[in-house]
Amino acid sequence: MLYDVSMRRLTHLIVLAAFIFSCGGQWSALQCLAWVNMIHEYSQMVPLSEAVSMTFSGKYPCAMCKAIAEKKQSENSKALAIDKYAKKFFSPDSIEAAGPQTAQLHYPDFTRSLLTRAEVPPSPPPRLALS
Repeated sequence: MLYDVSMRRLTHLIVLAAFIFSCGGQWSALQCLAWVNMIHEYSQMVPLSEAVSMTFSGKYPCAMCKAIAEKKQSENSKALAIDKYAKKFFSPDSIEAAGPQTAQLHYPDFTRSLLTRAEVPPSPPPRLALS
């Protein structure tokens, strides 16, 4: 019982982590880590309130913040490049003109045999043996 609950929690944790990483959550986690590091470094030189304002002003980015911004930008440009080439639609006229000519296929006509019934239904209707 305890094993099932712990395995279920582990499975939920793995699915949650996969979802976060698929949505780009690793960049947010790294950015938070960079902000905490910046606040820690700046608070050793100036008061805490000023360190927080310096961190979030954007005027004094650290090396980690610059690297994260660069990686996010390159990831977004790759996604845009994929979207740009993935959405090519052709009009039906151009497909017919450029595509190979296809032969017409003729199928036997089974519809007449399906519409009419040769045998007459039994009278009286059969009864279930279990009723």
